[in-house]
Formats: sequence, C-alpha cells, structure tokens
Amino acid sequence: MLSALVDISNSSVFTLTFGSLCLWYFYESLCSWYRLRHIPTPSVLASFSYLWLGRHTFSGKQYWVHRELHAEHGPFVRIGPNEVMTDDVSVIKQICSARSAYQRSSWYQTGRFNPYHDNLLSILSTPAHRELKTRLLTAIGSRENPGIEQAIDEQVKTLIRVIRTRYVGVPSKEKQPLLDLGPISLFFTMDVTTRLVFGREIGDMEDETDHSGFLKHVADLWPQMSTSADVPWIRKVIFSPLFLRLLGPKVSDEKGFGKLMALAERHVEERFKTGYKDEVQDMLSSMIRNGFNRQECEAHTLLLLLSGTESTACAIRAVLSYIITTPSVYSRLKEEITSAIRDGIVSSPITFAQAKRLSYLQAVIYEGIRMRTPLLGLWPKWSASDETFLGVFIPVGTCICMNTSALLRSPKLFGQDADIYNPERFVSLDHEARMEMEHHVELAFGSGQWMCAGKNMAFMEINKIIFELLRNFDIQMANSMLPHKSESYGVFLESNMFVKTTENLSR
Repeated sequence: MLSALVDISNSSVFTLTFGSLCLWYFYESLCSWYRLRHIPTPSVLASFSYLWLGRHTFSGKQYWVHRELHAEHGPFVRIGPNEVMTDDVSVIKQICSARSAYQRSSWYQTGRFNPYHDNLLSILSTPAHRELKTRLLTAIGSRENPGIEQAIDEQVKTLIRVIRTRYVGVPSKEKQPLLDLGPISLFFTMDVTTRLVFGREIGDMEDETDHSGFLKHVADLWPQMSTSADVPWIRKVIFSPLFLRLLGPKVSDEKGFGKLMALAERHVEERFKTGYKDEVQDMLSSMIRNGFNRQECEAHTLLLLLSGTESTACAIRAVLSYIITTPSVYSRLKEEITSAIRDGIVSSPITFAQAKRLSYLQAVIYEGIRMRTPLLGLWPKWSASDETFLGVFIPVGTCICMNTSALLRSPKLFGQDADIYNPERFVSLDHEARMEMEHHVELAFGSGQWMCAGKNMAFMEINKIIFELLRNFDIQMANSMLPHKSESYGVFLESNMFVKTTENLSR
C-alpha cells in the first residue's frame, strides 16, 4: 500500500514538473512572439526559437537565404526571438555612427578565437573597444610598419613565379595542370599575413602546402563557429567558465582551436624569450613596442591570422571569378592593363597608389565584392532605449542585425539591375556618385566605429593580385558549366575552382 502511494506520489511529481516546464516554455514563447509580433518573419519558429536561424546557418546556405529575405518581407525581418535584420543603409549607418549609443551584443564573443582572452572583435564595451582599436591601429599601421607594401609585393612575386613554373611553363608533351584558386588564394593570404605579423612568411605558397594545418582547422571549424555565434544558448554554454574549465581548448590539442592557439603562442613566446629590436619591422614587434602584454599579443596575432587570411582570400576569388566568366569585362580590363603598361604609368609590381588610379580595375574590384560579400554574419547591435526606424517600432534591448548580403544587392543603392554583374555601373557615374556607391560597397567591411581595422590592407592585396595575375597570364575557367562548389558560413568555403592559365603574350 505504502509502495503504491510512493509510486503515485513520484508519478505526480514528475507530471507536475513536466507540466510546469511546458507551461513556462509556452508562456516564454508567447511573450517572445508578442514583443516583436509586428515585424514580419520568414518562419513562425523564428518568433520563439533559434531553430530557423541555426538550421540555415549550419546548412552552408546562409548567404543565399539572407540575400532574399527583404525582397519579400521589407526592410526589417525577424530572424530570432530577439533578433531583427535590416538591409537599410540609413539604419545601419545610424547604428554604427561614432556617436551611436548602440552596443555590441554577446554574438561577438564568438570572435574570441582564444576563448580565454578578449580581442578587438570580441570585446563588447564600446569605450574599451575604441581604446583598444586605437592601440591596435597604431601597432599594425604603416607608420609603425613602413614595409607593408614591399612585403605584399614579395608574396605577389612568389605567387606569379609558382604559377609560371608549375602551371604554365610545363613541357609541351605533358598535360598542363589546372590551378585551383581555392587553396592558392588562401596560401597567398596566409603567407602575406604571417610575413606582416611575424616578419617571415610560413611558406604555404612556395610548397602549396598548409604547413601549420591552420587553414584546414579553420575550414573545419567554420560551421560550428557560425552556428554557435547565431544561437545564443550554444554560445553561452561553450563560453561558460565551467565548460571551458572541463572541455575548453588547450594548446596541447592536436586539432581545433587549441591547435590554432598553439601556433600563436609559439610565435609570441619565441619573441618574448629572445626579445625584440627596434629595427624589427613586423606587427608583433610593433604590438610589444606599443604596450601589448603577452596575452594580448597571443589573442591578436590569432585574430590577425584568421581575419587577414579568410576574408581577403574570399574577396580575391569572388573578384577574379566574375572577371574571367564575363568576356566583355575580361577584355576591357585586359585593355586597361595593357594601356597602363604601354604608357609607363605602372611599375612592376603595381603600387597600391597606381592601382587606385585605374578606373576600370577599381570598378571590377568593387563590383566583385558587391556581388558576393567576403564577410558574412549578423553583426548585431542593441540599444538601451526604444527606437523607431522607417516607421517600425523597435523595443529596447532588441538586437538589430546587418544584412550585407541583401544590402549589396539593393536596387535602391545599385539600380534595378543590382542582381546582375555590371562593373560599368561605377564607370558611368560622376565622381561624387561613384564615391558614394563605393562607400556603400565598403559596408561589407563594417561602418563607422565598427569598420574593419584591416580594410585598407585587404584592398591593397586585392588590387595588386588581380592586376598582376592578369598582367602576366590569360586565365579561363576549366569548367564553365560548373565553375565551383561554394558553401557560406562566416566566409565562403570553396572547392573545385579550377582554372587554366597560359602566358599573356600581349604584355
């Protein structure tokens, strides 16, 4: 009898607990839906859960899903219980302006690639971010590192030599190998970044090998990194002190973030052990000279390696693939390059200043970036007060996310043919209108106080490599019917991007 009562009692407790949890979840879901009920959403799931957002982020189709949201739903789209996405340029500029009261959300914590120490990307406090950005810009700027352009030139020359000897200059009886733009673009940006940060390139390009395993580890981690960034409860778990203490990455790990942390730690430890000299011209020495401690150096060298490698390589591939698959653009750019060489207005390699004076080169670079932004993400900011944008009420605490995928295809900003690759849209404008359109494209790298610190360096690399590749070679897609496979997470992961390269005999 007593046993039966105990069983009934236990059953009642379980039923009561389960029922209470269901009621609590229903109440929380109802409150979540009600708060932003006036904002359209692509799925009712997004009103009270992160299933819709997490599924599309992890699927590798993030870019294409986000790009189409506003055509159907308008300038504000609800993508999560507390997340609203916009492609309106006026709203984005207002949120990102220097005097904006908007704050970064905890989404940015996922940028803490060394999960134990903040960096410029992951720090949430606006005043602290502003102070750290000033210090970092000083440390990585051209005044402290006057050899930046020369260092990039050296890597450009190496890339040209590797292509010429391995993919162009092969014996006539042998089958000409095809060049895969996917890995070679990453080898190039990795060598540029390690040369600038550590004073010597890692040598990936020369051997066409991912020597450190860094690039493979990062590629493997992108789906998890992007999904954990977009789904708050995952983010809270993996960055919690308990999780990090029990299962957090360690420099002794053979893969994952621990492996990446070990690479940065090894270089920083070596520099702190052996000391540094004033004449050493690399970013790590400059950071030390500007007061960065060892932990700050480790955190920011890892940030520089990730941001300097992946996004720039994505931009190079996008710009180049659009050029070589559009015959009219390819021919016109080749003519501009040939004329510039014949008129003696460019050196070898071309300087960044010379490249910026070539109108059509700038047009194809900006149009390539516009067609496919190199950086993906929500980049959410929140306000401590209620706001109204474009007649839409945004309650206090709501995260407003920046949809560059859609913004860069906006007919309002780029014309009714915004979905069509057309560099002439820049060339046909007067100077002021062209500058405004270029600034809209540069929103791919952030805006205002949140502008990417490495934007100018990325543009320098892109300008040089596009000009020099087409100066030296004729390039065509190996398979025009199926150019390459592409997945989008925080960046684009691409494979089978094979091209045929031959010597440019007209130069």
